[in-house]
Amino acid sequence: MQIQLLLQTIILPLLLSFAVYKTAPQNARWQTAGLFFAWLPACFWILNLPALPPAEAVDWLWLAGLVFVAIQYLPAHYQKAGQLAVFILALLLISWPVLQYELSAGLIAELLLMLLAAAVLVIARPSPPAPALILSMSATALALCTALAGSLLVAQLAGALAAATGAFAIAELIKRLSSSRLQTSTLLPLALLYLLLLAIARLYAGMPAGPALLLLLAPLSLHLKNRAAPGLTLLTIVAAAGWLLLLLLQDSNSYY
Repeated sequence: MQIQLLLQTIILPLLLSFAVYKTAPQNARWQTAGLFFAWLPACFWILNLPALPPAEAVDWLWLAGLVFVAIQYLPAHYQKAGQLAVFILALLLISWPVLQYELSAGLIAELLLMLLAAAVLVIARPSPPAPALILSMSATALALCTALAGSLLVAQLAGALAAATGAFAIAELIKRLSSSRLQTSTLLPLALLYLLLLAIARLYAGMPAGPALLLLLAPLSLHLKNRAAPGLTLLTIVAAAGWLLLLLLQDSNSYY
């Protein structure tokens, strides 16, 4: 069982990530598609093939990702509006079961924050020197925090997302964060998938609001154009994980 978890979550997407790193042309669209398809087989394996038509929130992820990638091939002046429109639709579809029965001002505010984060990622132009590392660290933290919150399934999907950018993240580290083969726009579909996974973790996996907010902020370092961006992401995800652990310890102590 543990070997299968490693294969699904880390080994398969990481190997595919290396394949993309070695073979994909120096072209943003090809690299975007390659990174998504490095994650997709792991997604299908983890979900035992998603239901079609989608039956649960996680079943929408691969469809949303596929459309995010396809939009990269549209004329440039349609791309940003298209990405935001699809993100809004995917977020509504994912949250609809909760909206039907637990509609509240707090829930609306959280969804609007998700949308705002997506807008920042889509619209912002600057790109840090190590974008793959930022996204990989953020997805790793999301996987860890979601596992602690109690959902192994969502944690696996987030872990596979981290591994899908792994080869590029490792290369950025080896180069000491001085340069990257990727731009933020190349990673945009995966970054939007990260936000949708975070929404699922918050709505269905019991992720507390505080750590979820920090995990929402973590990938926004992708819009900073300086070497401090990876450090800011690391600080944010460590704070999120520490906060969640503290909450879990407090809950466990309350039983005694």
